[in-house]
Amino acid sequence: MRFKNILITESGNKFISIIHHINNKKFFEKIKLRDWSAIILAGGQGKRLLPLTSLIPKPLVKVTNKAMVDYSIAHLMYANIKHIILALAYMGKELRSYIEKTWTADKLGDVELECVIQESKGTADAYRLISERIDSENIVVSMADIVTNLPMASFMDFHIEKGGTTTISMKTSESHTSQYGVVLLDNNRKIYLFLEKPAPMELYLSSMAQRTDLFLHTNIINTGIYCFKKEIDQILQETGLMDFGGEVFPYLLENSYDLYGFVQNYYWLDCGNAQTYLWANWDLLRKYSWPITPNGDEYDGIYVMGIINSGQNATIEKPTCFGENVELLNRAIIKPLTSIGNRVKVGEDTIIEKSVIWDDVNIGAGCRIDESIICNNCDIGDNVVLHNAIVAPNSRISNDTQIRDKTLDLGTDI
Repeated sequence: MRFKNILITESGNKFISIIHHINNKKFFEKIKLRDWSAIILAGGQGKRLLPLTSLIPKPLVKVTNKAMVDYSIAHLMYANIKHIILALAYMGKELRSYIEKTWTADKLGDVELECVIQESKGTADAYRLISERIDSENIVVSMADIVTNLPMASFMDFHIEKGGTTTISMKTSESHTSQYGVVLLDNNRKIYLFLEKPAPMELYLSSMAQRTDLFLHTNIINTGIYCFKKEIDQILQETGLMDFGGEVFPYLLENSYDLYGFVQNYYWLDCGNAQTYLWANWDLLRKYSWPITPNGDEYDGIYVMGIINSGQNATIEKPTCFGENVELLNRAIIKPLTSIGNRVKVGEDTIIEKSVIWDDVNIGAGCRIDESIICNNCDIGDNVVLHNAIVAPNSRISNDTQIRDKTLDLGTDI
């Protein structure tokens, strides 16, 4: 028998590596598998989100003061999944360290949380590399860079009810098919055609389906969360396919496996670029993603994580959110749809609206900031104007500077 170390959450607040994983099929046949476990794919670099991801991996980017990976973990725990594996790659050690410090034993309870650092070539490859760690009959695969209130328990129940090999989470959208793809479903939500980026000829052929109980959907988003039966392990090992959407799902359909689409109108947003990242912050503040809410305690539309030290006539409008150790000087105004991080100081007469301010930021007096992002460890001088601007980490902006429709590089000093 072969033995490999795995990470588990036991022994107080620390992750330890003392349990041995036994790779022996006869051994596992004697063990009753649990009903569900989950994998969170958290290995992406987030290149499209630069410069926000200059110094941190994409799953650690905060939306309303909570890292996206934390939303993903909480989402699965809320669905009563007791074994969660995070598949890490880019900056994996940093992400694992964050998980260890944040998800302590008292927060996890009876949930087992693993972090596995690996180099994979696609979503299906990431699954295959850790498949021997899966100890359940059914598996949820989720992502660490999306914000969603997908009804996970209903999604899992739907998968069990249909009994298919795979269930794909989907939602309708007003966008055109060229962005999201084409799905052919019957009344039972069984999938007969799945095209992520269909060519015009494929669209034409798919529209010629003669069965009256099949419906061609050209405005459905694959939201990137999947349920699988454990039989997917062997399929991936035998085929060597690398990507779920582009390779695995077409293969399953071609080989007569049953796939189903869970189609509902829930909140979902991929924070893949700075614009959608801003939208995600605004949406959570507006409660579009309820019950997924900003970090902190709510007081009539204002979310706070700690005490706000405010000067005379400082104004906070709602909805807004604040981290710990925030200081608002005299007559500072925080207008709606603004997220303020930890250890932020806002100078006198400064107005901030529809913006995201990260941690350790000092903003001078008389500034006007709207629809902008200021990353960690930045100093903003007096009378600065930021409109639709992105200020990268470790940047310094001098007095009286105006920046409109521009992205600053890491460590900019102007």
